[in-house]
This record gives sequence, C-alpha cells and structure tokens, in this order.
Amino acid sequence: MVRLILLSFSGAVPIRNAIPEVFRSDESVESSQPPAEKRVTRPAFRGPVHYGRLALQSRYLLSPLAGFTTLPFRRIVRRIGGVGLATTDLVNARALLTRNERTMQMVETHPEDRPFAVQIFGSEPDVMADAARLLVELGVDTIDINMGCPVNRIAGAGAGAGMMCNTTSTLRLAQTVVEAVTVPVTIKMRLGWDAENLTAPFFAREFEKIGVAAVAIHGRTREQGFSGSVSLPGIRAVVEAVEQIPVVGNGDIRSVSDAARMIRETGCHAVSIGRAALANPWIFRQLVEWETTGDFAPAGSFDERLSLMLFQYSFLEERFGAERGLVLFRKMAHWYLKGMRVRKKLRGEFQSVCTLQDLSEIMERIRTEGPVDGNRTGVLSDVEIAVPRGPVDKW
Repeated sequence: MVRLILLSFSGAVPIRNAIPEVFRSDESVESSQPPAEKRVTRPAFRGPVHYGRLALQSRYLLSPLAGFTTLPFRRIVRRIGGVGLATTDLVNARALLTRNERTMQMVETHPEDRPFAVQIFGSEPDVMADAARLLVELGVDTIDINMGCPVNRIAGAGAGAGMMCNTTSTLRLAQTVVEAVTVPVTIKMRLGWDAENLTAPFFAREFEKIGVAAVAIHGRTREQGFSGSVSLPGIRAVVEAVEQIPVVGNGDIRSVSDAARMIRETGCHAVSIGRAALANPWIFRQLVEWETTGDFAPAGSFDERLSLMLFQYSFLEERFGAERGLVLFRKMAHWYLKGMRVRKKLRGEFQSVCTLQDLSEIMERIRTEGPVDGNRTGVLSDVEIAVPRGPVDKW
C-alpha cells in the first residue's frame, strides 16, 4: 500500500484522495475544460501506424529521454491517454547483459505500459543481438537501436550518432539485431554527422531492405546538437527514401501546431515527442483529440497538474519506498513545478525534500500559493523547455 495516505493538505484531505479519478483508471475521461481557442488545421494523415505486425495505438509517441522516460512517467502519460508507443531511456546493451540492478530497473514495465519499447545502444553486433534476445525474454514489444545520441562518450565510442560514420559496420549491426529477434526492430537517428554528411536517407533505405520496421529521425545533425532548428526538408528526404516502413519525425515539437507542421511538411507517418511531454503530459491526448475532431482541450490546470504530480510520486514510492522515491522524484518534480508556474525559489526548495513530512509541508505551500500568474483553473502560460547547450564535442 502506498504510504501517501499518511499525508494531507491542511491536516484534512489525504493527498491520495485528492487525485482525480481520471488518473486512477485506465478508462479515458473527457476533460471538463473548454476546447482550445486556437484551431489548428489538420494535414493529410497517413494510415494507422504499424511496426511490422505491431499496431500502434496512435501516431504520437513518447521519445526516449535520458533520466525522464521512466516507468512512473510512462504510466502517467498512459493514464492521460493518446500515447501510441512509449520508449525507455537509452540502455547500455553490455550493461543489460550483466543484469545490474540499475539497468534492470530501466527496462521494467507494467501491464499499463503497452506497447512497450526499449532503446539500446552499443557498437558490437553480437552484444546488441544478445541484449535484444534478453529483452524479448523480458516481454518487450519492440526494440529501438539508438543511432542519434550526440554525447561524446557514446558517439565517440562508435555507438549512438557515431554509427552514422561507418556504413558497413552499422548495417551489419542492424541486420544482426533484426535477425536475432522476432519482435520489430526500429532505429532512431539524426540526419547525419554534420552538414556535409547527411546520410539518413541512405541509411533508412538500406535499413528497410534488411528488415528494420521503422525509423525515427531527429531533424538535426550530430554537429548541431540541439542548436538551430530542425530541418523539415531533411526529414522529408528520409520519408521519400523508403518505400513502406513508417518514418517518425522528431525535434522541436512543443505543441499541436508544431506536430501539424511536422506532418504536413515532411509527410511523416508519426511524430515523437520528448521534452515537451515533461512540461505538458497532456500533449498526446490533445493530439489524438485534434486528429479525430479538429479541436483539443487545453493542458491540465494548476490543480490538475498538482494532482498528477503527486500520483506520479505514488508510483515511485510504490516501487522504491518513500525516501528513495522522493530522491528519484525531485528531478521530475522540477518540470511539473515549472509547468505549473510555481515561483523559482519554491521550486528550488523542493529539491531539498527528503522526508514525507517535508513533502507534505512544501506541497501545502505550493497549493496555497498557486501559480505566479494567479491562474489556478485556466490555461497556464508556456514554459521554456531547456536543452543541452555548448560545444557538442564536450557533452
């Protein structure tokens, strides 16, 4: 039993009891908020998205995001609705084979968390294939190979974006993994290593030939890191390079209108969203509502976000206990509080929370004070989504 029932606001209503039913149940519940004021024109959508025989529930996917796409967060966006596929943080294939505790925690799942993907990275074909086989034994629905991480310790070792520098070994690795398992294998990559080497269309075409089920494209090069803008023509070139497999567009999608532009200008089959989901976990449901009806409800209000935040903590406490759960949650709580427009000093104080009593007290302060713009029930102002900065070769 989760011990959140011991906490309360103002010594009266238990935190757990304050969580709306929409976050308790697997059944979708219509938002009580009015439709969004701004209508976004719908582009021509491709048909339902399939990774081989695996049918995705929507074309809106949760990107793998280091340190954030944990099981508790994946369960939260599942409860809200709209997610077609959720993927773990990137996992070191060699570490997975040692079954060390931290790595095994990264690939944990739950009956709610379906379909479920694990993203692995590495540069050795046999190690990657063995890791893929282990994941199939653990019940994964699809396996994603990371070919886009720009961090030097990964790319410099020939994994991640470093795979874009060696055609022969990369194709051999991908084929080895595809042939090792019966579940669909996908690959996420960048446009290329730099502006002079835009190899994504070539790789996508070759991957399709060897049986890769889908490719996701972050529309920047490794050299760019997260600077500049995503190249939509670059993603479109990948879409045009393949014959049948889905291409997933990724990068700079912060809103429904961003997703509409991505689909309209690239012709991609699906979009993948990472950091924007941290600030707005409702974005997947908004996108499905928009695709289906042309309208979408606003993201959660301050009070709804507060309840959602506590519910995510309850997942962590359930798995790790109160104290460890609090430590793990502080990083994610920063994004909730920023999206809730909680003042900066109070957000900083939350990072010192160590006990249930600390949590109870600071949550009461947050609830009482509300957002800096005073808007408790309506649409909150946009929040800046930080990305890594500085020279990419120093990351």
